[in-house]
Amino acid sequence: MGVKELELKIWNDLLEHEARRECAIDHWAGELVGQAKALQRLGVIDDEELREMLEYADAAYAHVSEDLIYRDYLKPGGSE
Repeated sequence: MGVKELELKIWNDLLEHEARRECAIDHWAGELVGQAKALQRLGVIDDEELREMLEYADAAYAHVSEDLIYRDYLKPGGSE
């Protein structure tokens, strides 16, 4: 496995880390963005790949945020 493939696997593992994203969503999202930007600075990914990764991270953050809000709403007394 090459450097790029390994780094992208690490990034995707972080993206899929359920406990991390649900317990510390803002930190998790910041790690995704920071790691993607570092990969671009190091030349592992190009500008287009960075843009795609940032869009994907943003969409994942929005999805998890909405899911957490929805789950909280479904809890007894969550709509109050």
